Amino acid sequence: MMSSVKFSMGVFLLCCSLVVCKKFSEEEKPGWAKKDIRDYSDADLERLLDQWDEDEEPLPEDELPEHLRPQPKLNFDPNNIGNPEDLLKMSKKGKTLMMFVQVWMCE
Repeated sequence: MMSSVKFSMGVFLLCCSLVVCKKFSEEEKPGWAKKDIRDYSDADLERLLDQWDEDEEPLPEDELPEHLRPQPKLNFDPNNIGNPEDLLKMSKKGKTLMMFVQVWMCE
């Protein structure tokens, strides 16, 4: 009894999805969409990505890639340079920083 209800519900949903699905005719498609995917240019792929992303909500600031995050405000006073490490900390706050260290082994 229960499996026949599930089966009939599945058939109903399949029929509804087939009725609702619409395939564009060739006249309604834009020119770039009529091309074979192997012939897409970089601009076509960018347009496709924009279509894909248009309904998504924007990412919060802390999840954005580093190059898209807003730059922190830097209060730089050239008369009060002080410690160069502090200046580096202020300018690189919230950014990826690479450091190189040379290690010597003494025996």
